[in-house]
Amino acid sequence: MLLTFPVTINGYFEGEYVSQKSRLPVAWDMWNPKNYFEMKISAKPFPGIDAYTSIAALSNGNGTRLYLNQGHITFHKSNFEITYFSREDRYWISSPLLFLVQTDRVKDDSWGPKGEGFRYDFWDIFKFRGAMIGSKFKTWDGEAYLAYLERPITRFFQLGTIYLKKDWRGGDPPTFNSVYSLNGKLHVKGPLNLRFEVAKSIHPAQITQKKSDDYAYEIELRSVRIKNILIAGNLFNYGLDFIDEFSNKFNKDFDREFDRKGVYGEIIYLVPGKAINLVYKTRWYKSRYDESKIPPVKETYYSRWWNYGEIYMEYYGGVNSRFFVESTIDTQETWNHLYFEVGGENNVMKLRLQYKIMDIGINRKGRSVFYSIGERHLVGVELRVNITDYLHFYGRSAIGMGTGRDWESLFLQLAYRRFQNTEILLEYGEPSHTDGDIVNDWDIAYNPYQRVEDRVKLLVKFWF
Repeated sequence: MLLTFPVTINGYFEGEYVSQKSRLPVAWDMWNPKNYFEMKISAKPFPGIDAYTSIAALSNGNGTRLYLNQGHITFHKSNFEITYFSREDRYWISSPLLFLVQTDRVKDDSWGPKGEGFRYDFWDIFKFRGAMIGSKFKTWDGEAYLAYLERPITRFFQLGTIYLKKDWRGGDPPTFNSVYSLNGKLHVKGPLNLRFEVAKSIHPAQITQKKSDDYAYEIELRSVRIKNILIAGNLFNYGLDFIDEFSNKFNKDFDREFDRKGVYGEIIYLVPGKAINLVYKTRWYKSRYDESKIPPVKETYYSRWWNYGEIYMEYYGGVNSRFFVESTIDTQETWNHLYFEVGGENNVMKLRLQYKIMDIGINRKGRSVFYSIGERHLVGVELRVNITDYLHFYGRSAIGMGTGRDWESLFLQLAYRRFQNTEILLEYGEPSHTDGDIVNDWDIAYNPYQRVEDRVKLLVKFWF
């Protein structure tokens, strides 16, 4: 008996050839040429079963290697789906307020998914929907377990729960982190919604004996509309010992938003008859946790108050502008920033200009302070031009002017897209310095030693 089923094969090739000038007075040299090829194979061997695999070959200055890039096999019916996956990012879990899951933290590392495991999704089973995930890390010994369950209780009220566990094995006390969460959504009227989320954490690095420090909760009221005014706000309380290894927000290696009790609010006014939005946002909290201090936990509370005001306007001809003033009051200083942006685009070009003043009035005389590089003026520009139907120019640049020194970054790209499924790019400079919205990127806003990278890169991309 001969079985036949549809198989789809796709491929992708990328060649990267770099010439970079050393800091030493030597000629430009080729640096680590790279050729990357990926073969993608999709198949449906039986009804309800999908399979996919991706095999890659990488050749660079370290040699050539062939490896399994990613793959999965999925069995699905009308109300559930089971997937075995390898090296894919399938860790999404809905956490509406606390953001308990950041998929980059669940994966082995920040360079791409390395784990493998199972994911089971279901829906419309006695009105329940949810998912269960079990994954084993591949670059170190440990497992990840994630699950969520949701169900509408009435037409206007919905409840959900989340369970997370990261187990990196061994040790005394046990080396695992578990998080339990309950969340809900109440549809009050029209677009008006009330949300809440409360969670408890168990972690070996917890430092206090108070059970209340293991919890975090947040309550939000959103989409209150009074004519042309939109209002939203929330109340939050994050415990000192609420640690979540799968998040950025409550992770000791990332945002560290521990021991915060406060409020957030925003008001948006839509000017009648005009393409103008007025925005005001504020956030206030008190805390005993200060990551800049040793030890970081203090006996007394300090407070931090953030305020943000913005005017956004659209004009005829596709031109728009944005202006904002931002201020933060903490125990060290009052930090004031001012920002202005104007830009526009049509079918030929796009232009955007930015100007920002950061830490206004701080360290103007060049005295050394540990908490700021001082007042600085940042200028950025972004330009895209369609030279022809096949030739396109793109560039962005930023200049920083601070106390005693200036810094700069430049990225230029010429793209040729004449042939089908083919792209040829010629680049100069370093794109990562300004990819976070030009002057708002950390590399420009906070690094006064930034310089233009003397690097030319040729990229050839082809897919079928």
